[in-house]
Amino acid sequence: MNRLASTQTWQTRDAGPDARLQQAQRQLAREKQARLEAEKLAERGLRDLSTCRSRIELLNKIAILANEVEEPQEVMRRAIRDICTSLGYAFGNVLVPDATNPKLLRPANIWHASTCASAEDFIKASQEIRLTPPDPGFIPRTIGLKGVDHVPIWTPGIDRLRGFARAVLARQASFKAMLTVPIVSGRELLALLEFFSMDERAPEPELLDVLMQAGLQIGGVFRRRQQADRLRDSALKDSLTGLPNRASFALQIEQRFADCRQIGAPAPSLIFIDLDGFKLVNDTLGHGAGDQLLIDMANKLRDIVSRATASEPGAPEGDYVDLARLAGDEFTLIVDGPDRTRLAEQLAAEIHLALRQQKWLESSPVRVTASIGVAHDDGRYDSFNAMLRDADLAMYEAKSRGHERTVVFDQTMRENLESRLTMVSDLRMACDKGDFTLHYQPILALHEEKLVGFEALVRWEQHGKPVSPAVFIPVAEESGVIVLLGRWVLQEACRAAVRWNKMRPATDPLRISINVSPRQFLQPTFVQQIRDTLAETGCDPSWIAIEITETAAVMQPNRAVVALEELRALNIHVGLDDFGTGYSSLSRLQAMPIDTIKIDQSFVRVQTEQRSEWTVVQAVLALARSLKLKVVVEGVETEFQRRELMSFGCEFAQGYLFSKPLTEAQATELLASPPNNSFRHAEQGQTAAA
Repeated sequence: MNRLASTQTWQTRDAGPDARLQQAQRQLAREKQARLEAEKLAERGLRDLSTCRSRIELLNKIAILANEVEEPQEVMRRAIRDICTSLGYAFGNVLVPDATNPKLLRPANIWHASTCASAEDFIKASQEIRLTPPDPGFIPRTIGLKGVDHVPIWTPGIDRLRGFARAVLARQASFKAMLTVPIVSGRELLALLEFFSMDERAPEPELLDVLMQAGLQIGGVFRRRQQADRLRDSALKDSLTGLPNRASFALQIEQRFADCRQIGAPAPSLIFIDLDGFKLVNDTLGHGAGDQLLIDMANKLRDIVSRATASEPGAPEGDYVDLARLAGDEFTLIVDGPDRTRLAEQLAAEIHLALRQQKWLESSPVRVTASIGVAHDDGRYDSFNAMLRDADLAMYEAKSRGHERTVVFDQTMRENLESRLTMVSDLRMACDKGDFTLHYQPILALHEEKLVGFEALVRWEQHGKPVSPAVFIPVAEESGVIVLLGRWVLQEACRAAVRWNKMRPATDPLRISINVSPRQFLQPTFVQQIRDTLAETGCDPSWIAIEITETAAVMQPNRAVVALEELRALNIHVGLDDFGTGYSSLSRLQAMPIDTIKIDQSFVRVQTEQRSEWTVVQAVLALARSLKLKVVVEGVETEFQRRELMSFGCEFAQGYLFSKPLTEAQATELLASPPNNSFRHAEQGQTAAA
């Protein structure tokens, strides 16, 4: 090793000066090259770091913008400006799906330009262009893009690209390439950002990735806006019919009312619509049929409103109508304009006409009607709620007059309502004090004219004057007082049955028929109330008959069947009252566990020797015989009617021909001293409501 070192030293020492100089120069050159490469690497690293930092800053800026700004249009306006400024694009433009044709892209009137006047024609054309994306890629062929799904696309050579509609203008503006950035949510294209460059060099993949992330950030703004719109729609729109709901209606009418009061103009007229018999359709055919009926009603109303507000030559200008569904089967119309009073009443008439056409639901023919209330502003209303209240009141007045009617509110209705409220209060006090009485109308076996029972009928005197049951019973039913009243009637009738059956042989019992309202019958505790009353009064179950209406039977048919079966298990006679006036189908009647059908008096009282039509009565009698049911006919008032009914084979009847309703004392006297011959009311021929 020492020898080698010695040899090298000798060689260096013996080299000439030129060789040593060249060697040094080569060493310096190598060191210089190394320094230059190091400087280039450092410069490239700094440049890449700066580029990376600027892209991160751009993405961060767009992310902050997307989180802070709610409106997608404003986010896109700022984003396209920032992208153009940061990345040096001469022109940026936004395209969005057309509202009437989502497959068509149109300019959103959002753009940014930092270029010379030669680009003005290109920019103008970009604000007028319409593009049709191919399916399913959503990328417009007309701008020369490949069908790559939802990623930024760089397209060079647009100034000479075939099929690119703006190629000539791009050449004029010196635009060489285009970058498109889709704004998407899932597979839905929400917007397309297009950027134009005077440099044809392709951007790095990292930049395209940054722009794709920016597009996703902007897409999030759209999603939030769509979600907010859906929430707003769900809060202000009825999900079943698509109509504005009660909240939307309240906002509209409140604003309209305030605006009208501010300028001293009359407020819009209000139309309040309620479908007659909707609950019955729901209960008999099911909620699906009920929903379909509501949808059909909403469509009819839309058509009527559309026709009424269509412009016609010579028609007054400014009339308009807003439609809403308040709840259930209730709809409202706001009618405004110079001709609102006439238009409101015309619309009501057209609604009645539109509903007269029969509709098929669940393979059943259904025809519903509407009760309509109208309220016009007379300048005295201090709030829209007061107008709505009066339109609602007019609707109830229409319903009380027999359905399929329109009533315009007047002040007498307010007075009637106050009287009605007073009656409800008086009814409650009468229940507490026991101010009601029961009268009893005899029920006879027709052929023997033998007394077999009574129908218990409630009577009431208010301030010393009798009040018609036709007046106070509906008020009691509507207010719920009927439940208290019905319980009292049940107790009193059972006590009377006990007293009277003690006067008769056990082999010939007397039965008292007790009318039960739908509200009372459908109480979950109804059958238990019967049990408790029988135990309390000592009444034999066979001494009473519970009569329900067809309406009560079909409102909740399953519950009705269970309750009726429980009553029959107690040995209580069960009857269907006022048969022929309700909505019973033969299949439901066949499944109903009942003993008796009562034919409503409306089918009997109108029959005279000069004009008679017994088809309905005979059909019901035949039906009852086939189902092994007994029949009681109400409203027999003449000998002709009695003879005809006997010839048809009718077994039982009641009516003024035989007896008016009797007080308990009169009924007791009748039982103690029955008629010797025919059973006739002393005031034969007189008619009155039982």
